[in-house]
Amino acid sequence: MSFTTSSQPSAARQAAARSGDAAPSAWYALAVLTVVTLLAFVDRGVLVLQAEQIRKSMDLSDFQVGLMQGTGVAIFAGLASYPLGWLADRFDRRLVLAGCVLLWSAAVLASGLAQSYPMLLLSTALVGAGEAGLVPIVYAMIPELFGESKRQTANSVYALASQATGALALALCGWVVGWVEAVRPLLGAELQLLDGWRLSFFAVVLPTPLMMLALFTIRLRRRMPKRAEPATTGGRRPPSAEVRVTPYLRRHWQALSCFFGGVGMTIFGFNAVGSWLAVIYARVFGQTPQQLGAVLGTMVLVATATGFVLSVYGMRFLSRRAGMRANIRALWISVATAVLCFAMMLLATSAHQMYAIQGLYIFLMTTAVMVYPTALQSLAPDALRARLVALMSVLSAGLVAIAPPIVGLVSDHFFQQRPNGLLIAAVTVAIPALLLGMALLIRCERLYEATVQAAREGSAS
Repeated sequence: MSFTTSSQPSAARQAAARSGDAAPSAWYALAVLTVVTLLAFVDRGVLVLQAEQIRKSMDLSDFQVGLMQGTGVAIFAGLASYPLGWLADRFDRRLVLAGCVLLWSAAVLASGLAQSYPMLLLSTALVGAGEAGLVPIVYAMIPELFGESKRQTANSVYALASQATGALALALCGWVVGWVEAVRPLLGAELQLLDGWRLSFFAVVLPTPLMMLALFTIRLRRRMPKRAEPATTGGRRPPSAEVRVTPYLRRHWQALSCFFGGVGMTIFGFNAVGSWLAVIYARVFGQTPQQLGAVLGTMVLVATATGFVLSVYGMRFLSRRAGMRANIRALWISVATAVLCFAMMLLATSAHQMYAIQGLYIFLMTTAVMVYPTALQSLAPDALRARLVALMSVLSAGLVAIAPPIVGLVSDHFFQQRPNGLLIAAVTVAIPALLLGMALLIRCERLYEATVQAAREGSAS
């Protein structure tokens, strides 16, 4: 009995796989995954927009709201990420992702039904647990849909679409809140008495069945290994080096540790500065939230568009010269330029100068974000890819969580008396991390090439 993730590929899709081109069904699949991502953003965004109403309705403190929106979600997401990656590497990834959609939607529904703070905290944490599978599974599915020649374009399109859907999600959440109040008179007597934030939670999960069905219209070209015969293994797939993560990590520990360490330090350094920039603009340069929002919104839009162009066409140019090392080289070049940007921030004397420097920084960060998934996807064979992405997600979440408080401690203890002390603290923490990350990525180039080749052989076997 075979264990498959899709029906036998058609002749057109087989030809596309061999040539590296993408069949129309692959772009359709990417569109479905983008819409599912939008659903996740909406489900998460409605909690953000309704946080104040929830606080008043349930008489919560700001600390309790912070736990509900941040800590609980992060902890459960970290705990769930690898197990979901493990499932996605062993079973139909569409089925696992549909299960994630069902889990986080059920958790959103439970949040609307919660009658106490502990129940609400657990429900919102389970939203994070369900959404923890989204990134590992999507980035594991993209190589199943696109050949190598189109994979960077697909990753960049998904990253670009995710940026756009993130902004669209907030707008949709605002619309849902207004729509709920508009239709309240049409609801049953019991529903009319509920708080608006509860009705909003109920409303955003309505598309869930449709999204789950849409996932099963995706056609994947990868075929999972056959199950072993019951007579020899009792119906379970026998463990092998190709489907177990520990042997693979041991064989390629040097390349993987350099890559994980380099990317991890980059994420830490970027977040050490990025998480404090809004405060720095207000404290050092006197910028209001309105000024900051208008400028940064435009800046992110332009940087995302230009970063997309560079990640697609720039990588084609770099690939012709660096071959398989191109993704890693693009990453460490971005990190090196970011170090210069952060150093220049210390010399800025006006908000306009800071905006110009930050524009370059956002462009570099956006480009790195679009190149990084392709580099990570190439490091493991198909049967390990979701787990590898999950491991990186757990590491990233931890580093993102600790960077802001470390900067705060450095600022409080060493630079509190200086007008631009927070900026100095952020740059002081970020630059050493980025330099370490760049050094690890440079070392990773040669090791990366050998590991990618081994991953290709593992996928082909």
